[in-house]
Amino acid sequence: MALNAFEYAAKTNKTSNRRHRVEHAEVVMPADVPRFKQLGVIASTQPLFVNPEKAELAMYDAILGPERSSRIGAYKAWDDAGVVQAFGSDWPVTAMDPLRQIYAAVTRMTAAGTPPGGWHPEQRVSAAAAVRHFTFDAAYAAFAEQDKGTLAAGKLADFTVLSDNILEPPAERLLTTKVLLTVMGGQDTWREAGF
Repeated sequence: MALNAFEYAAKTNKTSNRRHRVEHAEVVMPADVPRFKQLGVIASTQPLFVNPEKAELAMYDAILGPERSSRIGAYKAWDDAGVVQAFGSDWPVTAMDPLRQIYAAVTRMTAAGTPPGGWHPEQRVSAAAAVRHFTFDAAYAAFAEQDKGTLAAGKLADFTVLSDNILEPPAERLLTTKVLLTVMGGQDTWREAGF
């Protein structure tokens, strides 16, 4: 219904450069995924929604049924279709910790390593893709890609220095990596003691 409304509005108003998005685009019919790309609609998704705690999995299956619940957080399907996917935390409902969120998107497992192999592992994305969704894609969704989302001359100097390279396997390093420095607008906003 949302995609139909966006399509109708674009045709009726003859608008361009719109960046509509569907918040919590979590359980989408497979036929609608390519429509997001076609219509330029952004999928706003939250990686910790696939933090597969046993109670959550049981709830998803009970409420949605196994077929629909298998489509929750289809991050790879969005990427394969070329859809802009803006990751967010949905804080305060879930933890704001982006490293834990990236871990969930990359492994589709809890921090304890369950379920083994990940919940619907075919929907895992790379750490690089997850970082892009949290940075550039989120900035793009807010019409802010000229100022933030990547490190480049003339952009805001918003960045974080980490204790490890989270783009390299194993994914478990996401759970032990520490934030050493946070900079916003070129100013230190947090620094680990001794760094």
